[in-house]
Amino acid sequence: MAVSDRTSKISSVVATVCIMIYVVAVVFGVVRVIVDIGERRNLANREFEALAHRASSDAVFLGFLSSAYQESIRDVINRSQTLMGVIISSPGAYFAVERSTRSNIIRTGDSPRFRTGTGFQSQPLFLPLSIEGHPQARIEAIYNNISNAFLVIVLRDTLLAVLAALAISFITLIIELTQKNKITAQERAGSETRARPKPPAAPDENDDPHGLFTQRGNIGWESYTHDRLASELHRCASFEQDLTFIVMEFHCDERINDSLYYQFADEAVTFFTMRDLIFERGENGISIIIPSANLEQGMTKSEEFRNRLAAKLPESFAGRDKLYMGLSSRSGRLIEAERLIMEASTALEKTQQEPVSHMVAFKSDPEKYRKFIRRRL
Repeated sequence: MAVSDRTSKISSVVATVCIMIYVVAVVFGVVRVIVDIGERRNLANREFEALAHRASSDAVFLGFLSSAYQESIRDVINRSQTLMGVIISSPGAYFAVERSTRSNIIRTGDSPRFRTGTGFQSQPLFLPLSIEGHPQARIEAIYNNISNAFLVIVLRDTLLAVLAALAISFITLIIELTQKNKITAQERAGSETRARPKPPAAPDENDDPHGLFTQRGNIGWESYTHDRLASELHRCASFEQDLTFIVMEFHCDERINDSLYYQFADEAVTFFTMRDLIFERGENGISIIIPSANLEQGMTKSEEFRNRLAAKLPESFAGRDKLYMGLSSRSGRLIEAERLIMEASTALEKTQQEPVSHMVAFKSDPEKYRKFIRRRL
């Protein structure tokens, strides 16, 4: 009965391991949800502050609560990762828009307000607006504390871990019953044989690279740059808006370490606000899409970002080679993503030929571009 005793001990160990797997899976799932809630809260605050700044500046250029102003705010909400609805109000006038098909905004009399206390919605965010002629103007927004898609992923991963533990328990039970039947059928005089049960196969796990964002920089994968740029070019062409594409990299002799690269990418996300429009580029660079910005505005933003790095991360980037940048813009052209990427990359290469300049912008020649299009056709 030595084999039976050993099998029983193995079963006890397996049962303990399975219970630990259950507990760890549940705890890890809860921790992931809590961490994601904190990250979404921080992202929502950054997006809301950027939206408030946009609402104040657009009021100057487009007119407060004009059709163009409302379209600009609606476009920001549609591209936001967290914000579900926004209300901009001033005494006697208001504008309310929401992204979800659910009714997040209700009206009490003539004034809109957010419906709270349902689902994963947060309490409304609030900021006053600095708009000349509208001293009491303000903006409110609401966001979801947790992404439904992320919650599904957490539940799926937890379920897979539980099912794997159940599979291990089931296989162990089958092995134990098989061993007991063999021992019963054997003669006591027979030699004791050692069972060789195969260990349960570990379930295959999907090597999913964290969805849309990379592990090294927590920004978009380089392979996604073309498709997203093509989509943004199409959208900007539909609304007759400009778009600037920026490529930047540190000209180092070797690959910068992951910690410094993460700081570099994180500062870019904080400054340019839209994580899904920033992508890795090689080992030392990133690419950035800036919708609704012409070439001059893109150059100004790029220089401000370079100064921000020098001011906020002096220990990390002091003494390193300069950050070089290449830019190109749509400039009213019906241009393809490949062409815009080529122009910005060519401008970046130009910085290496002219080391006195850390930034080069590709300025399109309409006549040359028409010839290029004719050759393509």
